[in-house]
Amino acid sequence: MLFDPKPKERREDLFDRDDELSKLRLGLNYPITLLLGIRRSGKSSLIKVLMNEEKNNDIWLYIDLRKYEGHAYLTYRHLISEFERALNTWPEWLKKLLHGIRGISISSPGIEVRLSWGKNRVELADLFDKLSEISERESKRVIIVFDESQELRKLKGYNILYPLAYAYDNLKLHFLLTGSQIGMVYRFLRLNDPDSPLFGRAMYEVFIKPFTREQAIEFLKAGFREVGLSVSNEYLEDAYNNLGGIPGWLTFYGFNYLQSGNHYESIRRTLEYAIDLIKQEFENFLKNREEARERYYTLMMICSHGCRWSDAKRYLEAKEGVRIDDKKITELLQNLVDSSFLMKENDIYKPSDPLIAKAFETDLTK
Repeated sequence: MLFDPKPKERREDLFDRDDELSKLRLGLNYPITLLLGIRRSGKSSLIKVLMNEEKNNDIWLYIDLRKYEGHAYLTYRHLISEFERALNTWPEWLKKLLHGIRGISISSPGIEVRLSWGKNRVELADLFDKLSEISERESKRVIIVFDESQELRKLKGYNILYPLAYAYDNLKLHFLLTGSQIGMVYRFLRLNDPDSPLFGRAMYEVFIKPFTREQAIEFLKAGFREVGLSVSNEYLEDAYNNLGGIPGWLTFYGFNYLQSGNHYESIRRTLEYAIDLIKQEFENFLKNREEARERYYTLMMICSHGCRWSDAKRYLEAKEGVRIDDKKITELLQNLVDSSFLMKENDIYKPSDPLIAKAFETDLTK
């Protein structure tokens, strides 16, 4: 069902993403593939559909990091707990193949895998070795998915880039990393940093973009057609004008329309939900950035309809009554771009999603 708000798992529930799905499938032949796109563009759905279609050909480990967006930091315990959860989705015969690794225990009945994160903790490189052995033994690819991989940059006391580089160079493993905060994914991987373990490693990249106006309207028509409804083009155009081409918002609008039968009420509910969610995500972004909270909020308001670097500097200095170093202005704006709250086109900074603009637009003369 196209208007199901949960991530899709069947190809028939994806709309007009065959090209992206084909590219992603091709990317599985590379050691590391990046699937990048702004929030609610459909990355998780694309991953889950691919996993479903390739479940008989590949062995999957799905590490869901979305829950950690509100965390200021992650520990090795968090990371190992997610691996443990993923391994316990395997069938029993496959779990048994994990025997013989320090820090891993396998108990019966039901064959439950336990990973130690304490004194005798399992080392990720050892686990990767074993997974590579399983890949060779079963003649299947082992694919490890890190959904919202930019959250891994919050790991304290452990550098996961070293085992990733080890696996890239030596093992028969494949990694699929998704990211909504595109610049933060690149910061985490440090591909252009000579001191990074992953420096110089080539990665296959797939980008997923919002729908165009035409795609968005066709998506809405198809979703309503699925349930035997015909909605006027005027309403569909209005939905796009209000919500833009983000599949997640259009899906939520369609889901609400099926319940209320009222276009304007569905738009209102979607806008209300979206703005609340975006503001919460922005609060998550501000964790560990409290000293610059007011500046970030001000920049989002200034740039809600587009701004230049000079506009940002001029307004911030006028508001605070002090001179602000040019590098600081650039740093603040770059953090917002890297976190995908803003995008930069030519010299203009503007929200990456029309509803981000609505969440921050205000009268700056007040």
